[in-house]
Amino acid sequence: MPKSARFIAVFCTALLLTFNSISLFAAEYDLVIQGGRVIDPETRLDAVRNVGIKDGRIAAIAEYPLPAAKTLDASGLVIAPGFIDLHAHGQNTVSQTYQVRDGVTTALELEIGAYEVARLLVERDGSALINYGYSAGFGDARGIVKDGDPKRTFHETSTPQELARTVELIEETLANGGLGIGVPLDYLSLGVNTAELEALFRISAKWQMPLFVHARMPDDVNDPSGFAELIDLTRETGGKLHMVHLVSTGGRRVPQFLRMMADAQAEGLDVTTEAYPYTAGSTFINSGIFDHDWQTKFGVSYDAIEWPLTGERFTGKKMWDEYRAQYPEGTIIIHAMTEEQVEQAYSNPGVIVASDGMLIESLDQRAHPRGMGTYARVLGHYVRERGVMTLMDAISRSSLLPARRLENFAPVFKRKGRVQVGADADLTIFDPETVIDRATFAEPNQFSKGVVHVLVNGTVVVRDEELVKATFPGKPLSTQTR
Repeated sequence: MPKSARFIAVFCTALLLTFNSISLFAAEYDLVIQGGRVIDPETRLDAVRNVGIKDGRIAAIAEYPLPAAKTLDASGLVIAPGFIDLHAHGQNTVSQTYQVRDGVTTALELEIGAYEVARLLVERDGSALINYGYSAGFGDARGIVKDGDPKRTFHETSTPQELARTVELIEETLANGGLGIGVPLDYLSLGVNTAELEALFRISAKWQMPLFVHARMPDDVNDPSGFAELIDLTRETGGKLHMVHLVSTGGRRVPQFLRMMADAQAEGLDVTTEAYPYTAGSTFINSGIFDHDWQTKFGVSYDAIEWPLTGERFTGKKMWDEYRAQYPEGTIIIHAMTEEQVEQAYSNPGVIVASDGMLIESLDQRAHPRGMGTYARVLGHYVRERGVMTLMDAISRSSLLPARRLENFAPVFKRKGRVQVGADADLTIFDPETVIDRATFAEPNQFSKGVVHVLVNGTVVVRDEELVKATFPGKPLSTQTR
């Protein structure tokens, strides 16, 4: 073979090998998110970076270009850890549709919880937009022991034998993956005495998992005893406490509750809390909290109650009694808090963001807007417009702090709430200049604005503010998830 021919053959072989190497190198990552402002609340990184994703996890974070089969442009956008909602009652596809458009990548039912956690975790796998999980439901366990009788469940004190059986059911659920213990105490408080509540705290201490408690609300709006009894039992038993929805439970007591929490933490007690960014709550019209003197307890009258299906306010006892009889499973909205109280709560950097979002069964079902816009409202209203917290702080409260609340007993959460190599690629990519909630009490059925892309376990679920159809990468999360 002439020298020129050999040269050409060698050159072509080398060129082919080079192209093959480039091709292999280019496919190193499944997806690269290019040029976004990465904010990681744990390391405090806040800089423009490229993020490489491989097999559902973050594999690289670099200043230089990363090769990949696919790319996603994040120029001018923030790349944040996906938001983790500790308090989401809407465990279905419609509710998750609103939440993922709000930047949520994990939504957990921890206040109420469930009994058949193992079944629920398997049942929804493969049909969830975002990650999900449940606590062990004290209310469910109590109801089973009380033979499913609502009056006995909500109003009757448990015998020692009934309490022992309730404890067995809760521990069985924890063994099956329950993320702590859900205790809707105020709904059950006419029947739950101190001995029964102490038993729950002792389970918490034994399993080293928190109780997610809806505290009792005394009829006196200035009385802090509902929170105080929980802190006292935390101290006495060595249990762990997370008090849900600080503002709707505390009302005008919010500053006092925050001082009580700070004192408890300084003492070494494991006590945390959360709040949603709205001045109204929501619950079932026939729930146990209305078995008390609710008007005194909330400091409101009938005109503060809204019927969300129509937006009308209640006019008095006659309408109230009629609706309770006619719509026993209906939900209402209670306008009982103030903007000042919400800002007081969020002025404390330890207060986690959580939605308390209600079940939404169709995209046009009118409901409390917290299930549709909580996280965009925090970023848009309380960070950008009001300056109540910094962007880094808001992201931390929405992702890292919830992950830390769970990771000591559910190791999977050590990979959540971070933008770091090795973390799960649950990512929320938003425009900090435009992000805002659009759902209102008057017009709730609106998706948040400015949440541009959302990834769950490395899969793009929201692209360019649109849901990617037929994409269900959400996974069940429990104490057994690895």
